[in-house]
Amino acid sequence: MLICVNIIVMSLESIINSRIGIGIILGIAKSMKPATGYRLADRVADWISSHKDSRMVRAVRANLWIVTGEKLTKEELDDIVRENFRKTARNLFDLYHNLYNYQAILDRVKLSPRLVEILEERKEKNQGTLLLAPHLSNFDFAGRAMALHGYKVQALSYPQPRPSYQWQNRLRRDIGINITPMSTESMRLAKTHLREGGIVITGLERPLPQTNYYPHFFGYPAPLPVSYVRMALQTNAAILLVACVGSPEENYTLECSGPVMMKTFDNATDEIERNAETVLKLAEPFIREHPTQWAMTYPLWPFALEKMP
Repeated sequence: MLICVNIIVMSLESIINSRIGIGIILGIAKSMKPATGYRLADRVADWISSHKDSRMVRAVRANLWIVTGEKLTKEELDDIVRENFRKTARNLFDLYHNLYNYQAILDRVKLSPRLVEILEERKEKNQGTLLLAPHLSNFDFAGRAMALHGYKVQALSYPQPRPSYQWQNRLRRDIGINITPMSTESMRLAKTHLREGGIVITGLERPLPQTNYYPHFFGYPAPLPVSYVRMALQTNAAILLVACVGSPEENYTLECSGPVMMKTFDNATDEIERNAETVLKLAEPFIREHPTQWAMTYPLWPFALEKMP
């Protein structure tokens, strides 16, 4: 039975994550009224979240159990996971429904005054800024808003993207985001961009299949990306944690931390992990306050898969 459930959910994921699937979703989302789209999104999300033994749902359950303090009962965890999938589905509808409606994007995504002030100040001083973004709320929607506001951003994305990501990356390029899958060459370009006072953005917390570094996140070591630490040290760029937060009115705000400079350590491992933890701690309050908006479908803490209710 467990194998069958995983096959069904994985098949749905495969369809959604294929170029054909993205095309179908884009066509449906563009033609639907928001109220209808949200209802459909809720139904799909409820169906997915009801398959509690699927790998994706188990990953979300485990992640949410940790970030909510390991205190939720099985029933409470069921509720928060269902709401999490609903918000993710609604965010996807918003993204594809308004993909080329640039005025709607600008109307619905607010860049916080603090973020604008910091970016403008650093631009005037020709100082590079490395933005780290957790997978909160409609982060892709917020990225499009930044591009529409005129920010020239290089985005470092996951390496070797599958077909759906390749198409999503093309959509990002169409609006002016310089999207570059991580490689030796793209990292070199990013460092040059930062040294010239530019902005580079990358994801914060998608777990890696293999790594030598395990910075603590929500109190536990996790196999998270850390390449941004050396990049910031080598370019003297400041790191800024940026988080997209959704409102009950289905609008979004791009919040941020203050700029943080990475520190040097005598021990190389300490230098990487301690600096990464400094950045990760900036993300924790945003995720803890908005757990249903955290769209992380990969398990960060494998032990939690066995301990969660």
